[in-house]
Amino acid sequence: MISERARTANFWSVGRLAVVAAVGAGLAVVLTLGGPGITIDEPLDVRPGRTYIATLQAKGWRFFTSEVVEAVFRDNAEHPPLGRWLLGLASTLGAPLEIVMMGGPDPVGLYLHAARLAPALAFAILIGLVVHASGRRQGRVAGLAAGVALLLMPRVFAHAHLGALDTFICLFWVNALLRAERGLEHPRAPLAMAGAGLAFGLALLTKIHAWFLPPILFVWALTRVKLTRALVLLAIWGGSGLTLFVLGWPWLWYHSLDRLRAYWGTGVERATLRVLYFGQVYLDRDVPWHYPWFYFAATVPIGLHLFGFLGLAHGWRHRRHDPFPLLLAGSIVFFLVLFSTRIPVYDGERLFLLVFPLWAILIGRGFAVAWHHRPRQTWLRGLLGLFLLAQGTGMVTTHPFGLSYYNALVGGLPGAERLGLELTYWNDAVDRVLLDRLVREAGPEGSAALAPTLYPGQGIASTTRAMSQRPVLLRDEDAALQAEWVVVSRRTAYWRPELRSRLSQSRPVFSQGRHGVWLSAIWHFPPPAPHPLANRAPARSRP
Repeated sequence: MISERARTANFWSVGRLAVVAAVGAGLAVVLTLGGPGITIDEPLDVRPGRTYIATLQAKGWRFFTSEVVEAVFRDNAEHPPLGRWLLGLASTLGAPLEIVMMGGPDPVGLYLHAARLAPALAFAILIGLVVHASGRRQGRVAGLAAGVALLLMPRVFAHAHLGALDTFICLFWVNALLRAERGLEHPRAPLAMAGAGLAFGLALLTKIHAWFLPPILFVWALTRVKLTRALVLLAIWGGSGLTLFVLGWPWLWYHSLDRLRAYWGTGVERATLRVLYFGQVYLDRDVPWHYPWFYFAATVPIGLHLFGFLGLAHGWRHRRHDPFPLLLAGSIVFFLVLFSTRIPVYDGERLFLLVFPLWAILIGRGFAVAWHHRPRQTWLRGLLGLFLLAQGTGMVTTHPFGLSYYNALVGGLPGAERLGLELTYWNDAVDRVLLDRLVREAGPEGSAALAPTLYPGQGIASTTRAMSQRPVLLRDEDAALQAEWVVVSRRTAYWRPELRSRLSQSRPVFSQGRHGVWLSAIWHFPPPAPHPLANRAPARSRP
């Protein structure tokens, strides 16, 4: 008869473990979607997506005509449309749920919290993908540890809450890499690579990062198969992916060469952003070369890094038997080197966020090595498991502002403040708690402004239901020098000197922060009292 332990082991196959991990991770994000404030990119990505859905419903097949394509895509062609389609779909279908959960219609009309369901689902699938990829090679322990490690990375978890493109590119890029790696050595490699090419096409339709997959896979293919076979298989893979890319983006169907050239130019011809790094403000092309290396090192809990380097060392030692860890490490290094050049880089880890799922797979490998080192020492395994779970302390204590997390290498968030590092992302700390306090404090006639802002209407996009009922509306930063109430995000590289001067005149009436460091705050500047003679009637002249 099969023992109970064997039956349990058979039930918890890698596939089932991946599904359970994905469901658990998805619930962890969905149940906390309302935590972060509305960030800078969310309206810019959700609004086009809702337009895609509404136009398709209204026009049907005429959606793909030149006139409609021009109208729909002309102001949002800096990125391919897949991520925005997903955000628009989630925002549209999830709007009734948001109305019920949030107590009424969205005053802005974008239903951004509903749109966040799409990256939450993408993150859940990504967790399942990481668990399966790690568990298939190293066993269930490695798979589970890899999924837990990715979940416990505070910044990755925080990005999964935002209705933007970053979690999508993590999912589709990693999926494309893993499918191509398996397809190269599949018994029916041409067919497998054609299927993997579709995954490549989905990545291409998400963000420009996918164009860096071909050089990585070309080098990898040369180490696995003969040159001629590698070229044939990659041609099949690339042809399949490029076909899907063109079919999936109607903007490229008309004036194709000009529009493709303009799309490629978005990587270099774009607005320059300012970056605070060790107390100095840089332009995004001028940040020091070590910027991506630092943020890779400083935004993952140290214990996870230890497991990752153990997994990397184990992979190097067994590279002849299984060189897969070298593909992961090589991809990570590729992106860190890429962003060490003059390519614009900002927002900490955001632009190379896709390296963290790859690192999580190596972390799972390292944890499995430690787990199996002394299999009879049950108490040691218990301590090992507790040590892994303890790496989630930062995720819990910084939530919902996980994008402000720094590990112990820099002394956490207080250490980052002392070192002059960027302390917050764009307005995630301007959350409902802060804005509800503004509603309670501000009178209906009081003027209010948000600072800093980067585009017109950014303040209005933060309007909550309570604010619309008062009403209290946030204007953009141009109004912050005269407004009675000023909501400030601690994105100090964008504070104007005039704003700094005004804020220095008083103290905030309320602030939000973590670990003793404030990240957002409300300042009140009472209007000057009227002159005692201002309301007196003018004296009547003598007859």
